[in-house]
Formats: sequence, C-alpha cells, structure tokens
Amino acid sequence: MPKQFNDYLIKFNHNINLFNKCGLIKLLSVGVIATLINSIYLNQGKASCTAPYGNLDFEQQPHPSSYWEIEGRAGFDVNKGYSFSGKNNAWMRNVSDWNGIRQQVRLQPNSNYILEAYVRTSPNVRDGYFGVRDTEQKVWSELKFGSLPQYTKLTLQFRTGNASNYNIFTGFWALGQDSWVQVDNYSLKGPSPNCPIE
Repeated sequence: MPKQFNDYLIKFNHNINLFNKCGLIKLLSVGVIATLINSIYLNQGKASCTAPYGNLDFEQQPHPSSYWEIEGRAGFDVNKGYSFSGKNNAWMRNVSDWNGIRQQVRLQPNSNYILEAYVRTSPNVRDGYFGVRDTEQKVWSELKFGSLPQYTKLTLQFRTGNASNYNIFTGFWALGQDSWVQVDNYSLKGPSPNCPIE
C-alpha cells in the first residue's frame, strides 16, 4: 500500500473520530438543552397553576370590597391598625341579626381543603361562625366560635362535593347588644381548580 494512501487513511480515520466526538458532544448538548427547556416549561406550568382566590389578606387593591360580599353590617378597616398583619382587615359590628362577609371561590370537586383565618371578637360574642357554604348559601362545613379577645387562628378541614363553586365566610349573630368581630389573613390550602389532578 503506497505511503501516501496510508497517510490519507490515517487522516480520514482521525477526521471520522473527531466527527464522532463532535457529533456525540452535539447530541449531548441538544439533550441537555432540551432537558433544561422542558424543566423550565414544567416549572412555569406549575407556577402558573395557582389558586384563583382574591384578596384573602385584604391587602390587594383597588379595595377589599372588590372581592368580598357584605352581609348585614360589616366592612373593611384600611390602614387603621386593627389588622393581625399588614394594614387591612375585615370587620362586622351590630346589636342584632346576622353580620358577616363572604367570597365565592372555585374549588376542585371531591377534594380536601383547609380553610384558615385569624379572628378576634368583643367579649360578648357567643354565636360566631367560620366556614364554607354552597352556591345557594347553605352551610357546607363550618366551625362555631365565641369570645376571642386576641387574634386566634381558626382552622376548618373540609371536603368538596361534586360542585366547583363555594363561598367562604365569617360572621356572627349579634344578640341584643353592641358586639363585633374582626378577621384577617384567610388561607385556603388545597388543589387549585386550574391544575390537573395528579
């Protein structure tokens, strides 16, 4: 075999080896990049898969009343120093009848949730309620509370039925004398209706 041809074969094999190494590196690079893109996409998907509840801490603008419905005599303290944390809270105050607040929320059917909020009352409150109603305002699950001189965390575990829409609420029956309830920092933990069930 002529030396020139032999040198040509050696160079050809060398180039093939380089090509194979470069090709492998390219394949590895493509694989790594694809994995990173997929990971970023999945993380963004998870990040955007959040529960669509509005202003549970009463701090969002334009005003807490944009998210909450009033029942009886109730309202919102904005920057008055009565909140558990932040600047704002909700209140109910009256001498008679039912007084409360509610917000409609969309939940995953047949799923477990934990509803929490911080509540404080005047000493004469005996008939307060914290919980969840259906769309016809019938109680789905609730917790009764009485006098709470300091902000106290109330926790209610419940399971949804086949429906998707519910109302979270807090309120009390005023029994013939001036009495009040303040509530702040709602929290609703459970699967978001925007997310697939895993």
